[in-house]
Amino acid sequence: MNTTHCNPTRTLGRLALVGVLVSLTSAAWAQGFNAGSDGALGEVVISTNTTITLPPDGKLQYRKLTVEAGATLNFTRNGRNTPVFILSQGDVVINGTISIRGARALPNNGGVGGPGGFDGGKPGFGRQVAGGGGYGPGGGLVGNGACNDDTISGAGAYGGRRNGRNHGQGYGNPLLISLTGGSGGGGGDEFDEGGGGGGGAILVASNTRIAISGTIDARGGRGSAGCEINNGSGGAVRLVAVRVEGGGNINVNDGNDWNVGFGRIRIDTIDLTGLSLVFTPIAARTVGSNLISFPPVVPRLDTIQVAGNNVPVGSTNLTFFLPFNSDTNRTVRVQARDFGRAVPIEVTLTPNSGPVRRFLATNDNTTVNPSVIEIPVTVPVNTLVTVHAWTK
Repeated sequence: MNTTHCNPTRTLGRLALVGVLVSLTSAAWAQGFNAGSDGALGEVVISTNTTITLPPDGKLQYRKLTVEAGATLNFTRNGRNTPVFILSQGDVVINGTISIRGARALPNNGGVGGPGGFDGGKPGFGRQVAGGGGYGPGGGLVGNGACNDDTISGAGAYGGRRNGRNHGQGYGNPLLISLTGGSGGGGGDEFDEGGGGGGGAILVASNTRIAISGTIDARGGRGSAGCEINNGSGGAVRLVAVRVEGGGNINVNDGNDWNVGFGRIRIDTIDLTGLSLVFTPIAARTVGSNLISFPPVVPRLDTIQVAGNNVPVGSTNLTFFLPFNSDTNRTVRVQARDFGRAVPIEVTLTPNSGPVRRFLATNDNTTVNPSVIEIPVTVPVNTLVTVHAWTK
């Protein structure tokens, strides 16, 4: 075949929660909530600005964690770009800042998404080379730098979206199971018009208490096209503990704090008496009592073959390239596991240059598990293409 480059990557499905609702009985509460930490990292105090490189599974397992006032805790994405999972046997106290914010667009590139979030679209070059769409299920579409609602580079979307043709579509579920970050803004047609990166995704879970007087910052990054509307969307923040308290701020706004392309916030707790957090924006927030860090079974999608190239299950950063004169009619094989139903699928091909291409199909996972479907796609040539598969 004519494929000259294939870099396998995980395909992160846009998974709805399927049959995984937790009913907390009084007996379960008495036994205590287990966040899932083995305490391997010990009791940690972050007193100065600190950047942690995430392990391959994204899990940071503490006995206790404190982020002091004036200190910011950042993270370097791992190879699979998982969310951040902060798990603690004891209290998690955030008096400073935890940041998973998406990055601002750079010259000749889109902004990098926060951990678990998606990058902004690539800029074009002098209108001779087109820009690309934002990455992620709510990625903004490619456009131009004019301040025109019909043609401008689109903003990323998640829990909320901006009105307009090129802006991304909302996705995900309020329970934040599974956990997915924000989507990138679309690129423009000039070299300095990249899209902003999407905000990241974080789970903070404690056996005992989460106390926040500081900030969790999961905002999207700012785009650089025209009126700077092509921002990344806000990301996802989920807090799980028997008691969640404090008057700090959780911010999942878009890159310009316009309360449109915001992300999602979920608080799961039993004791609400000390909860006075500021949610930015408040429309992003839901509250419940699903005291579980990771459900025993989470439905998932995986792309297992692209254009004849096999892709290992759980791979990430799936990009490939077809040179000129290649056969553009190819197939993508998508595997569904543990849905127990017919699964609507959208395969997206996001090129570095040119519009996003979307292909719809249904994978019947009712009786066969896992089940595999082969989806015909038409692939753009002479540009790197990133492949994802999503479900609603």
